[in-house]
Order: sequence, then C-alpha cells, then structure tokens
Amino acid sequence: MIGNVPLRRGAARRPAWIPRGLAGPVMVLPCLGLLLVFAYWPAVRSVVLSLYGNDLLGDPSRFVGLDQYADVFTDPDLRRALLTTAAIAGLSVLLSVGGALAAVLPLRRAARRPRAVASVLLSLPFAYSAAASAAVFAGLFAPAVGTLNEVLQHIGITGPEWLRSPVWAVFAVSLATAWYEFGFAFLVLLAAVTQLDQQVIEAAALDGASGLRLARSVIIPMLRPSLVFLLVTQTISGLQVFTQVQVLTRGGPAGATSTLVHELYQRAFGEALPHVGSASALAMVLLLLVLLVTAIQFGVLRRWA
Repeated sequence: MIGNVPLRRGAARRPAWIPRGLAGPVMVLPCLGLLLVFAYWPAVRSVVLSLYGNDLLGDPSRFVGLDQYADVFTDPDLRRALLTTAAIAGLSVLLSVGGALAAVLPLRRAARRPRAVASVLLSLPFAYSAAASAAVFAGLFAPAVGTLNEVLQHIGITGPEWLRSPVWAVFAVSLATAWYEFGFAFLVLLAAVTQLDQQVIEAAALDGASGLRLARSVIIPMLRPSLVFLLVTQTISGLQVFTQVQVLTRGGPAGATSTLVHELYQRAFGEALPHVGSASALAMVLLLLVLLVTAIQFGVLRRWA
C-alpha cells in the first residue's frame, strides 16, 4: 500500500532509497535532465551567442547587444525570407489539411476493406523522410526530364519551369511540403471521423442533409477540435521548413525560396566565414515568431472550436 491506496498485484513499488512522497519528482529527474541538456541549455546558449559578434572561427569575440536582432528586420534578404516562409507555410497548410479533409470524408461511408486499403495508401507520406519525399519531387519538377512536365506535354500543356521561376518554385516547395505533411493530417482526421457520433449524423440525414450539405453543416463542425490541432501543428512545421528548400532549390532562384531556417543554416554553416551570432539572433526571432503565431492561432481558433 502506498499512502491509503492499495497496490495491485504487478504494480510498481517505490524503491526503498526514495523518500516517501518524493517518488514522482525523483522519477521525473532523468527526463528533466535530458531536457536541460538538449533543449533549455542550447536555447540559453543561443541567446548569449546572439548578443556577441564572432571571430574567423565562429567563436564569440565582442559584445554587440541587440544589433544583430536589428539586422534581422533591416536586412532585405531576411525580410524576403520572412515573407517566403509565411507563403510556404500558409500554402502548405492549406493543401495538406484541405487535401486530408477531402480524402477522409468520402472514406467515412466506404466498406471496411476498401477503406483499409485506401487508408494505407493515403497515409504512406507519413512513412517517408522529408529528404526522401523532397528527392521524389525533385524528379517530378526537373526542368528537362521532369515527369510532371512530360505528363502535361502529352495532354497538350506546356509545363512551367517549376524550379527556375520564382513564383513556381515557391509553389513547388509548398506542394512538396504539403505532400510530406499530408499523411499525418490524414491519419489524425481519419481517427477523428471514426469517433464521430453516428446518431447525430443519422438524425441530420433523416432531416434531409446529404452530400456537401451534410459535410459542411454537420461533419466538419464535429471535426473542429482535430482541425484546430492540425492547423496549429502544421503551421509550426511550415514555419520551420528547410529540407524541401535545401533539396529542391537551395534557396533559389535568386533567393526566392530561401526561408528563415535556410537563411539561418547559410549564415551558420553555408559560408566560408560563419556568422554564428547572426544565426543565433535569427533563431531567436524564429522562435518568437512561432510562439506569436501559435498564440494568435489558439486565441482565434479556440472560439471556432
């Protein structure tokens, strides 16, 4: 018995060396230690580095205060990267969550076996790594031998230069990101759809609601908590997109697809002279941006959910 609660057979017992009442905090200490080493200390270190300039080896050399933060908002390349990040995040979230919702709704009334097969096929993107999925899209969007343009040519359409046009390159990166995120969004919505109250849906159907009207007025409102969760998490992921940019365009053409994380990588590792302090300041700005966007989304979407 622990306190007044009897122990069930097979339940964990408090080790003798742990004082009574402290078992919980002691058990949590290893996890807290890992968080301190791999999460909180690097964050604190980044804040310190962002306040210092660096020498030729990237080591802190002189205190510059908030000058590097000011550069984030005055540098035209970084302002463009901020807009590009917002565009890619917004478009990829719209495509992934909207596509997952459009795929899940028809499966709601499908037979068990076809639904199981479709669910496996549609959730496959979740099994890919970001680099592998981006490599697949690199083959689709390749200028001369890309599969997508060959298909379009067979139906009489001249495809654009996906990765050489600034506008189309942003769309290509967004599409690759959306496909990578689609599998997770699909699984979340599929799980939510299977848990819906069928009595409510049947009552609405008896009242004459069907098809798009049933989906718009009954099913989608019942999916709001899951949709809010996806909108928040997918937006956070979209704001941190890097792998798709690095594999598909390396920030080109002419910096049109360079995101904040890509700029951070270039400043810290992609140049002959590493600008660690500037990269750290950019990392802190990105962190604050993610927190701000998440807080706004929770404030707005909480009422909708």
